[in-house]
Amino acid sequence: MGVFIALLVIISWASHLAYMLLLQPVNLLDVWFWVHMLIQTWLFTGLFITAHDSMHGTISANRKLNNVIGFSATLLFAGMWYPMLIKKHKMHHVNPGTALDPDYYTGKQNFFI
Repeated sequence: MGVFIALLVIISWASHLAYMLLLQPVNLLDVWFWVHMLIQTWLFTGLFITAHDSMHGTISANRKLNNVIGFSATLLFAGMWYPMLIKKHKMHHVNPGTALDPDYYTGKQNFFI
């Protein structure tokens, strides 16, 4: 079921993106433009969730298939390199909230400084 849902998310994201780029006029006053933006944002979040789930090995019991889906989702999500992400994600789970956690920054947290 995980493979079906992952492929559904990826295909839906790609199809809707193609629709928006080819057929949806950019009109900030058109309600449908904003509806499609919300749909695409929701599907984009689905790409991230699919990539994250693949890093945990929960998309498919077949490791190769799981990694192909994860690689595709991370590349589509933000052009990210899946092998590096999976390594960093494991480090994050081994060392959460510490200086060794790649997702945690111990320096100043002020955006403006």
